[in-house]
Formats: sequence, structure tokens, C-alpha cells
Amino acid sequence: MDAGEWLGEYEKVLSLVRLRAEDCDEAILDHHLPFLERLDAVEGSSVALYDLRARRYRFLTSSFRFLGGYPRNEALVEGPDYFFRLMHAPDLSFVLETIARTFRFLFALPAGERKDYKLSFEFRIRAASGGLVRILQQVVALELDKRGNIWLVLIANDLAPRGSLDAEPERRLVNVRTGAWFLFPPAERVNERAGERRSLSKRELEVLGLVASGLASKEIADSLFISVATVNNHRQRILEKLGTRSSAEAVRYAAALGLV
Repeated sequence: MDAGEWLGEYEKVLSLVRLRAEDCDEAILDHHLPFLERLDAVEGSSVALYDLRARRYRFLTSSFRFLGGYPRNEALVEGPDYFFRLMHAPDLSFVLETIARTFRFLFALPAGERKDYKLSFEFRIRAASGGLVRILQQVVALELDKRGNIWLVLIANDLAPRGSLDAEPERRLVNVRTGAWFLFPPAERVNERAGERRSLSKRELEVLGLVASGLASKEIADSLFISVATVNNHRQRILEKLGTRSSAEAVRYAAALGLV
């Protein structure tokens, strides 16, 4: 998929949840803003607070120091689209895909688990000087609305550790409570969902589907006419290929990707 198609997917995913003003307590926002303003005075990360209901930034750092200055008011009005225009063209599809896939995954989780994950990914963006800089962006769901939908998203941007600007960007989704992580392969050249399907064999997909149905290894073995040991081997390979640490996490990840 090209950048235009991923932009459509990004917009589609963010519109999946309808947030209502009456479910979003503005007093919570008032609690966070003074802290973010103090944080902005400290050298280090540039931060933003994004409102998924209003689809705009509610706070944006006064200066992206590593960009050498930018029109803050313009970025506040335009939202993420402003920064999408500054991104290195080959990275834009990667960024849109990363955000879309992550939020589709988070929306599929129980409400009580949606704040447990941190997304980290890199991309290249054009600074005021005209040169490219490599940015590490970290994203967490900061607040949910009264119905458990993701409402406020906290974003922190830093210069990525020194490395080649030619290297492909990377991404990772981490459960900050358990340490479990999901590794997104970098910069696929083809539809990544198809790639994920190819990475799991037909038998592994069958096993994963039966795990998702709640069957134990013995029941799966009986259903597929294979040994329990073979089932357990398949389950281990599934965890390795999907970059998860438990069958429950593998099922959730695969469901978010449309594999089961």
C-alpha cells in the first residue's frame, strides 16, 4: 500500500470509535496541562497531547529543538498532517501504517488494558535547516473516556540514538506492565498483513485459530489428528514468529492483524 492508501486506513481506524463530549472529563485535561507546560521548560523531549475526540493537539511543545524551529500555531491548527508533510517521503507510509495498526490493536483490547502499552518507532523528518534528522517517537494512551475509549494520547519525541540516516526505521509495541512486546517488521514492501499470513504456516494458523476458540493442546491435537508435542511445537513457533510471550497475547495480536 502506498502513503495515500495508508492515510485512508489511518483515518478509518481513528474513526472506529465515536467519542462523546459528555464522556470526556475536561477536568482531567486541566490536571495534565500544567505539568506538560512545566515539562516543556526542561531541555529534552518535545511533547504533545492529542485529543482523539476533537482530532487535534491539546498541547504542543513550544519548540521542537531538534527541528530548529517551526510555526507552532500552524501545527496546532493542522494537527498531525503538518508533521506528515515534513516527513521523509519513504517513511510516511511506515508511520501511517504503524499508527493505524497500533490503534486497531489497542481498540481490540479490553478497556482495562488499553493504557498498558507504549509504542516506540523511528522516522526521518526535515528540519528547518533543510537537512534530515532521525526522530524516536513514543506514544501512550494517557486517558480513557468514561466508556473506556482511548481519549488523550501522550506523544514524546527525541532525537534517535546516533546512527545512519539511511537505515530503515524500526518500531515496537511494549506492554509496560508485563514487559511483553510485539515486534513490527520494518518497512514492508508489500501489504504487511499478507506478509504476516505468509510468516505463519497453514498448520500454525489452524492451531492459532483453535487456541483462539479456547481449546487446550490435547483438544487441538485430537481435532487435527496430531500429537500434543507437535501442537506445543507449533504454539512455540507461533509465539516466536509473532514476537509474543503468551498464547493470549498471540491471539490478540493475530486478531488485530486479521489472521484469525
